[in-house]
Amino acid sequence: MRAVFTLSRLVFGALFVYAGAEKVMDAQTFAAVIFNYQVLPAKMVYGAAMLLPALEVVCGLALCAGTLVRGAAVVLNVLMAVFMALMGWVMARGLDVTCGCFGGAGQAVSKETLVRDAVILFVGLVALWGAFRGGEDSGRC
Repeated sequence: MRAVFTLSRLVFGALFVYAGAEKVMDAQTFAAVIFNYQVLPAKMVYGAAMLLPALEVVCGLALCAGTLVRGAAVVLNVLMAVFMALMGWVMARGLDVTCGCFGGAGQAVSKETLVRDAVILFVGLVALWGAFRGGEDSGRC
């Protein structure tokens, strides 16, 4: 079981390092994606476009490095739950929005993006379970 926890932690961390890095490299497009969700005031959009990817990269690296695993796993799982809730909210409102999940404009929010994110959240929850179940391990990205 320890191998499953380690693998899930590494995969979950690497996904967020990749996603955050892609967003950092094109922050202006990511800001436009956030703006299209219509959940933040316009003056907060650029701050969120800079903060969220940085948080993703830092927490993803922490998971990969096996440092501060519990905190990083909690933060990233909460982010995944919020992202999924926002995608469900825009689908319910009938907005035509791209997810922006892996940088760039990304694919349109749909049932497929929700299912993909649910799978990622499952991996994150396994990593979280492993982090709180028992001790750190030495796996690294």
